[in-house]
Amino acid sequence: MVNVMVALAPGSEEIETVCLVDTLRRGEFIVDLVSVGDELEITCSRGVTLIADKLLADVSVDDYQLLVLPGGAGGSEFMRNTPDFIEFIKEFYQPPKYLAAICAAPALVLNSHQICPQATITCHPDFFSDLNEKYRSEQRVVVDNKHRVITSRGPGTAIELALELLAQFGSEELARQIAEPMLLKG
Repeated sequence: MVNVMVALAPGSEEIETVCLVDTLRRGEFIVDLVSVGDELEITCSRGVTLIADKLLADVSVDDYQLLVLPGGAGGSEFMRNTPDFIEFIKEFYQPPKYLAAICAAPALVLNSHQICPQATITCHPDFFSDLNEKYRSEQRVVVDNKHRVITSRGPGTAIELALELLAQFGSEELARQIAEPMLLKG
């Protein structure tokens, strides 16, 4: 079974967060929603309150195979500016573990701290110019298996990212089985 940590911070994008957690749990991945701050109750970017399962202080990098960073400018800035979380990411990001990030998080968190600097990644168009031109992509979901990073563009691509994570860490068949009853267009 795949153990996944989805990070949560004040200002995180709630659509991305909930879509990722929900879709991965539908695939029977074990998913912990982990608060990067000191509180379990987090107010997201549009005022929706989410309750994390755990605090960052209560988890270990050894608990997970995949670390997922939802976007939202405020949440991504909070993550970027939280030294304990950046150290957690750097300690976590060792083979064979993977990172996934969406929206502002690839630019504001990963790129700002030069985590996986040569990985091909994408992000929300508002932050596209922050990425190294040599390594950026405009695809909706970008898988860079060489650098163990999977990224996506924004709220409208959150389920696509989650399904790609199911395909990568489960199987293509699992992703199809989860997508079908969700009545996704395509």
